[in-house]
Amino acid sequence: MQPVRMDRSDPGVLDLVLWERGGSLRYAVTTSLGSVMAVPALFLLGVLASSPVAVVMLFTGTGWGPVWSVAAVIGGAAAVAGWAFLTRSAFHEVHRLRFAPADGPATVTLVRGARAGRPLPVSVLQCIRIEHSTEEPYDGDPRPTTVTVTLTALLAGHRLVPKSLPPDTDTAALHRELRAALSPVVPVELRVRHRRRARPVPPRAPSSAGSRRRPDVPRGASGRGGPAGARD
Repeated sequence: MQPVRMDRSDPGVLDLVLWERGGSLRYAVTTSLGSVMAVPALFLLGVLASSPVAVVMLFTGTGWGPVWSVAAVIGGAAAVAGWAFLTRSAFHEVHRLRFAPADGPATVTLVRGARAGRPLPVSVLQCIRIEHSTEEPYDGDPRPTTVTVTLTALLAGHRLVPKSLPPDTDTAALHRELRAALSPVVPVELRVRHRRRARPVPPRAPSSAGSRRRPDVPRGASGRGGPAGARD
């Protein structure tokens, strides 16, 4: 989990770095080739996911040969789909938001894994939102406090995938830094939420009320003695 930072190494532009590196075809190709290492694990996950299908096939009398074939097909499909997703992320995931000029941004460029896009009017970037959520335990809860910090760039028509930040991020300082660099051209929001984790409701004990029922009276029985309708 990487923090975000402002890169001012180029005096003409200002980069909001979401992920390090990126912006070159060489980087994207190298990263996609490196994701091949995940293919065996993805294949095994696919084989494990096919277990319910294998159980049903064996239960219906199918031999082990077709079962292994189905497991191999599902595992291969999972490996291919997972590798394709990782490759697409390596090429298309946004690594930087590049603002130019640095002292008064008029354009913003999405720098993806493979290349930088064309400059867009900075007005397409509607907002940069920092969200800091803290969930505290209730009394007696053994689970620790959880902190979630994300940064999201809202563009006209869509938004970038929220970037998860380390829980110890100083969101107030990050908010001040982004506002000093981008406001008033780009609105920068900070949303802080604190809440206490809800205590689970204990299960209610089954009620004994109404469990004692009046014995059923046989149909046709008289409430005063002998059988109904009996005559001398």
